[in-house]
Amino acid sequence: MPATRRVVTALNDDGKSYFAIDEPTPHVFDFGAAQFHEIWADAGNLQPSEPLDKLSSDKTALNPPVGGSIIRIFTLVPESQAAVTAELLESMADRFDDGGAMEPDAPGFHTTPTIDYIIVLSGEVDLELDAGSVHLTPGDIVVQRATRHAWRVNGDQPCVMAGILISQPNLG
Repeated sequence: MPATRRVVTALNDDGKSYFAIDEPTPHVFDFGAAQFHEIWADAGNLQPSEPLDKLSSDKTALNPPVGGSIIRIFTLVPESQAAVTAELLESMADRFDDGGAMEPDAPGFHTTPTIDYIIVLSGEVDLELDAGSVHLTPGDIVVQRATRHAWRVNGDQPCVMAGILISQPNLG
């Protein structure tokens, strides 16, 4: 996937809005079967005039900070090209600072204490739950409400999705 451009606004000392960041996303994590472009993480209490070095992170997290949010673009490779294995999950858990959400005995399944808005941008993907699955295509939007789930790309093309994860402190 080509670099994702992020444009971040802020307020200057005079209270005027300006473009504080306009650059390719600096944090891209490639696991082979999945690639994550970490666009932004927010602790939920930040003001638009705060220094930007407090707003971004070098380390990714599967979950946003308590009371905060994360936006990322992620690409999933077809399972025929890169299977979800125990080794892949271990690699992801090592990279994510809170990777304990991933289930080693059920590859791909995970649960996070978040409400997620997932938008399919290109490709196709199946969303699996405990009681069934649904096939998703570009333009489909999932409201994932802290339930156990897994993503499966069963076709021959990668699937690109945008994900906005919002912390639900009462669930964690």
